[in-house]
Amino acid sequence: MTVSRSVLYLGLRRPDPEWRAEIDAAAELGHAVYVHSDTGLGHTGLPDDRIAAFSRSEPAEAVAARALEQARDAGHTPAAVLCWGDRYVDIAAKVAAGLGLRGPGDTAAAVCLDKTAQRRALEPHGLNPRWRGGSTPEELKAAIGELGLPLIFKLAHSSGGRGSTVIEADTDPDDLMKLTSLNYEDSDAFLVEEFVDGSEHSVSGLVHDGDVVILAVSDKTLEEAELRTTTTVVPSALSPERLAKVHEATERAIRAVGMETGGFHVDLRYSTAGPVVLEVGARLGGDLINSHLVPLATGGAAQPYRALVETLADGALPRPAPFVTTAAMRLLPVPGDSDLPALLARLEEHPAVRMAVEWPSPENEVAVVVTAPDPRAIPAILDELGRLVGR
Repeated sequence: MTVSRSVLYLGLRRPDPEWRAEIDAAAELGHAVYVHSDTGLGHTGLPDDRIAAFSRSEPAEAVAARALEQARDAGHTPAAVLCWGDRYVDIAAKVAAGLGLRGPGDTAAAVCLDKTAQRRALEPHGLNPRWRGGSTPEELKAAIGELGLPLIFKLAHSSGGRGSTVIEADTDPDDLMKLTSLNYEDSDAFLVEEFVDGSEHSVSGLVHDGDVVILAVSDKTLEEAELRTTTTVVPSALSPERLAKVHEATERAIRAVGMETGGFHVDLRYSTAGPVVLEVGARLGGDLINSHLVPLATGGAAQPYRALVETLADGALPRPAPFVTTAAMRLLPVPGDSDLPALLARLEEHPAVRMAVEWPSPENEVAVVVTAPDPRAIPAILDELGRLVGR
């Protein structure tokens, strides 16, 4: 097969199963794959003429020119620009625009890069929790005093919950301000939001020219103290009535941030008053939702990574696919002295397990993916796997 078109990925997802699945999806569609990143790329297996280093501080025009030159030297026509990680969304949008390709658009990229801007965009639609933004210790203390506890502290420029923490009565505001050094922008900006009681969910989908396709709503379980997802289940167990409200809130959120074309994830909580949006991302989300859970739960009928490339390259939105089973991902901490290969092999022997891999995190963890026809069986399966690793 002669490859005539190419796609460019900016950045690199941390989990190996996710970035490999995304690269493979583009290649299976007949695209030459290029990756430019500010992290090492030697482990991707791509040839040297398909990879390049770049920095977010580099002008988007320079990244676009290099991508165009690479593709043309190999006889390819650039067809799509994609990114891994929220911090790459803005430059990906600019590179796509510079190459005359579809993308989320500069407006949406700028809004999704800044959680304060997101809140302002969502405010007229009634999708926000009570919140305040700021960049100084005085503004932080005033926000806490005005909103009252319980509250969540968030960085204005971060993803994956980085820098987020629950504000307790004894929390030192000065310690919270130190977290702003983790912003991926040179900024002290932060948000303080009310802690919303309710179930947590993530919505995966695609948009093109105002048309929104929701591929899946997942249910999430978090370690509340760390605001970190430990379990993700597809499809959601929400009632049809609540799912309809989640879909409606998601579509309003995507249009509110001005997203044009591409993949998205919308994280929200379903409170007693209905859906409350926590975050809008102008990219497909992680936690193996799009690489593994959605394909498994739909029997392969929905392939989000393939659909994303097709939407960006050809303007072809997919149709939602029915769910035929339940798929779940669980992060399992393991003892530091464990024989990891033997442990992974033992986990994969379980009849419900579809994959068990080492997970990149500050802790020693593995990610286990399971399926079950009856969603009520998932908790017992995950508990059994936890016992296998001594948890």
